[in-house]
Amino acid sequence: MDDPTTPPAYSSSHPKVLTTQLVIAGSLGGFAFLAFCILRTQWAGLYAARAAHHTGLPPLPKSFFGWIPPLYRITEAQVLEHAGLDAVVFLGFFSMTIKLLVVYLFCSVTVISPIRLHYTGRYDQESVGVNMLMTPHRKLIQIIDNFAPNPTIVDDNTPVDREFDTYLWSYVVFAYIFTCIAGYFLLRQTHHVVRLRQSYLGNQSSITDRTIRLSGVPVELRSEDALKEHIESLGIGHVQSITICRHWRELDLLMGRRRKMLNKVERAWTEYLGNEGVKRSARSIPYVNSVPQSPPILLGTDDSSASLLGSQIPTLPSIIHGTESLGRRRPVVRVSFFKCFGGRFVDKIDYYTAQLEKIDQQVKLARHKEYKPTSLAFVTMDSVASAQMAAQAVLDPVAYQLIATNAPAPHDVIWTNLYKSRLERLLRGWVITAIIAVLSVALVAPVTSVAALLNKETISKVWPALGRALDNSKLLDALVTGFLPTLLFTLLNVLVPFMYNGLSNLQGYISHGDVELSVVGKNFFYIFFNLFLLFTVAGTLSNFIKYLQDTTKMASKLAISLQSLSHFYINLIILQGIGMIPFRLLEFGVVFKYPFIKCFSKTPRDYHNLYKPPNFNYGFFLPQPILILIICLLYSCMSTKILSFGLVYFVLGYFTFKYQLMYSMSHTQHSTGKSWPMIFFRVCFGLLIFQFTTAGTLVANNAYFLSGLLAPLPIATIILMYNFYDHYLPLSHFIALRAIKKNQHHRMGSLTLDEERERNQVYVNPNLVCPLEDPWIADEAGRPINVHYS
Repeated sequence: MDDPTTPPAYSSSHPKVLTTQLVIAGSLGGFAFLAFCILRTQWAGLYAARAAHHTGLPPLPKSFFGWIPPLYRITEAQVLEHAGLDAVVFLGFFSMTIKLLVVYLFCSVTVISPIRLHYTGRYDQESVGVNMLMTPHRKLIQIIDNFAPNPTIVDDNTPVDREFDTYLWSYVVFAYIFTCIAGYFLLRQTHHVVRLRQSYLGNQSSITDRTIRLSGVPVELRSEDALKEHIESLGIGHVQSITICRHWRELDLLMGRRRKMLNKVERAWTEYLGNEGVKRSARSIPYVNSVPQSPPILLGTDDSSASLLGSQIPTLPSIIHGTESLGRRRPVVRVSFFKCFGGRFVDKIDYYTAQLEKIDQQVKLARHKEYKPTSLAFVTMDSVASAQMAAQAVLDPVAYQLIATNAPAPHDVIWTNLYKSRLERLLRGWVITAIIAVLSVALVAPVTSVAALLNKETISKVWPALGRALDNSKLLDALVTGFLPTLLFTLLNVLVPFMYNGLSNLQGYISHGDVELSVVGKNFFYIFFNLFLLFTVAGTLSNFIKYLQDTTKMASKLAISLQSLSHFYINLIILQGIGMIPFRLLEFGVVFKYPFIKCFSKTPRDYHNLYKPPNFNYGFFLPQPILILIICLLYSCMSTKILSFGLVYFVLGYFTFKYQLMYSMSHTQHSTGKSWPMIFFRVCFGLLIFQFTTAGTLVANNAYFLSGLLAPLPIATIILMYNFYDHYLPLSHFIALRAIKKNQHHRMGSLTLDEERERNQVYVNPNLVCPLEDPWIADEAGRPINVHYS
């Protein structure tokens, strides 16, 4: 770019770029959709994994397109029953956005764009410079003035008539209208989510709803009897059970060693018996929900579904005769200090089995040890009302003592993080935050490299041969400056969240639900700051810092950048919506990884895990739709194309995620709809940026008075956010006592999804109580083998 402060802009033929993007995205999306329609019934273990276990799911026809109408007819009540409250909130956000964009698009098509067409000759305000709106009028005035004795100098940067102000009034009017419409839909959806959450949670009595987590338990209360007596003395209800978390590190390390040794035993048996039967055995094992249905939890696998598989899972309680008659040589292993030099060869199966028995004895002894208690405890009350009163009350006059919060679900607890001190978790949080800050700066380089591809002049300077090729080929120009940047942008958006997910797991959160919400926040910060704000405003970090030093130009620079990048965001939404959303149906990532994971699968357990459905993580799927909605808000007065393709994105996304949440993917986290406050505040933040950029557009056109008229809008938006924080946020975290009392008299006979999956669960470290699971073994015919173990 000639001017380092100039934002990137397309230099290629925009209709060609748009046509090319539509063809490529349509081909990708069409291929993925048709492939899914073909494979949906052929690979039911992958694409209908939940249907095999969750009885009562609405059946879908096996015809090619016949599954679409029944999927559309699935009601919110059915989603709540089979997929949970988090799925309802997630899909509700898509449904709300669809209605919002329909209203925006109607206003844009019927009012804003016709006005713009009348005054400027342009239907959409895209990829043109400042004050480009009056180009036809300016040319006419320039021609007339050229015949005058003293012609007036008119250029595209100087407003010359007051008629232009008449057109700009539409920006002011619709900034108010669109803000009010967005606020209405947000508040309406908030009312619905809160009402549904209170009704759903108040109507059940799961162990999670009756349990609080106490942190800062003083030393004198770190015993079950003392803490129970103290809690009941506060007059908030009777205590049903208490679990004081202890320093179980020794036991957890032993159980980790046992899992590894169990895997070695299974691999040794597979090496001896062969793996052809293992494959047949794995295919015959039905999928069972990864959420534990009842304790105790079995080990040696990431889920505890083995207890439900019955005789299809090989066990080792007795000896089977005749394994020696297979005529095969039993595998051996060298036993030495380094397992490389010296030592002797021993039977691998016997050696690993002996090691497993040794660890089992150590585990049994470790389970009977007394461990030092920590300052954290789970207290289960006798009623939901008692637990909610305790969670919302100040229990102790001393700071940092007996701080009560709602407890995560038993299966959602990360027990290895419970014995970490508050200081350790705090330090981990600071370190992870510092790492993310460094990564955000480090990722500036790839983002700015993508931005450079948008400008053909920049490409010509860096790579002259490619620049000449782009001049000679419109198709190549469209591919390089149109499709390639959006593809690279998409790849960055796909890969980076995995890194943030790993960092969040190291942060020391108490539950998987907290980790998931943390990933939502981190991922949104990345895609908003690096992939949107930095990319849009400056293109480079140095320019972004310059704009921060002179904030008076930030609004106008952002408005100009948005205009110059309009075609990029059109192409991005087309690729994401039409091209990539159908690939989520196909679960291309899982299918792509399958052959590689299968190469390393040896045991029946390994093959069984191949058929487990992927986990639906809102940290990966939620931030991008929020950003797409913010982009649609910013361009609501400028581009009907972005509104149209944004609407297509959310419609396709709604059906895609609805199918996955209901039929193909599992979501074991338990956050009871707490993602809605994150959605609400981020959309409001997008409204603030919309008002900010609209004011910048007016300032860039020297309409300072009209820009000043927008001053009440940010104030109203901040009031809206404060109103939500003050009145609705508590209802998004707690259950109102009135809701509990009201619904106790209208108790439904069937269990809710939460009650079903938490039935018989208790707040106990599973390593303390779970049985020591036997290896999974199958013979060459795929039959379970029972061999001597203990």
